[in-house]
Amino acid sequence: MRSFVGAAVLVLIAFAIFRAVQSSKAENTELGTLQALPPSIQQVVSKMDPETRNVFFREYAQKRKPLYVGYILWFVLSLYYAYYRKVGLQFVFWITGGGFLIWWIIDLFRMPSIARQANEQIARQVLQTLQIGQAFDPPTPA
Repeated sequence: MRSFVGAAVLVLIAFAIFRAVQSSKAENTELGTLQALPPSIQQVVSKMDPETRNVFFREYAQKRKPLYVGYILWFVLSLYYAYYRKVGLQFVFWITGGGFLIWWIIDLFRMPSIARQANEQIARQVLQTLQIGQAFDPPTPA
């Protein structure tokens, strides 16, 4: 029985590593980044001038949360909710023992959507920061 549990844990870890590698390949390109964003943000970014678009992608690349880190934190101390800025949910997760480990296993498969939601929120914050910053830029003389 113990060897079965050990094998099951190894299979889950291998699956998590595989999913993390696959997702990191897709997230690396700027086009992949743009396609990963929700349609409303894609429209706003596509209408930006090239300089502002580069600033957006640079800021977003610095602040976004990679999926592979979420998988690592899923396995190590289950800190992934805190990493994705869901501190309250992190405490509930710990108090329930990861939903008696059922929640923990389900989150292995939900991790891409958890990361996507966190990164969408980060993209919205970067857009908001850029728009506020542009409002305070002095007008260029003609």
